[in-house]
Amino acid sequence: MHASSPDDFIYTLTGRVVAGDPSDEVITVGKFRAYYVDANAAFNYNKVSLYDIFDTYQETVDYYEAIYDINSEEFSEKLLKALKADYLIGNVLIIDRLEILPAFRSYNLGLITMRRLILRFGIGAGITAIKPFPLQFEMEIHRDDDWKEQLVLTAFDKNSRSATASLKKHYRKLGFVPLPGTPFMFLENDKTLPSVADLRR
Repeated sequence: MHASSPDDFIYTLTGRVVAGDPSDEVITVGKFRAYYVDANAAFNYNKVSLYDIFDTYQETVDYYEAIYDINSEEFSEKLLKALKADYLIGNVLIIDRLEILPAFRSYNLGLITMRRLILRFGIGAGITAIKPFPLQFEMEIHRDDDWKEQLVLTAFDKNSRSATASLKKHYRKLGFVPLPGTPFMFLENDKTLPSVADLRR
């Protein structure tokens, strides 16, 4: 039996958002990437440092200090206060990126997709975390140029501050709340999510 390593407890989830009748050819209308941190298994059975787990990926490491008390590795009081929660238990789902093609951004398809990701992959997770960041300001590295061209990011708001504020307002519709002093937003997964019908309005 091999010794556990931090990357044994963080799982990368990637996929496509598709549209179309199952009887017809489906088309890709979006892509997503998420991470699932199995904090319970790491802490209860293997005593692997949660920091080391979050440090597995550049995209996840900064979440650690926003989520946990670094001394106890329990959910931080600041996070509990932001979520108005007495306590939190479970693992962590991080939705790292969600990209939807322009023709399919109407009717809040992005939020509806995120809702589905939470329901599908958030089982066992006490919270879902996101970092609202406008993709048009992302550095030009490791990009699929053809896909990026289809996203038409140049059509988005050119002001970073107002674009980020708009994204945060958008994600509040799903129930996410900002954590003061950080760029992150969080959702307590025990809360009832808005219905698809409500999100389409």
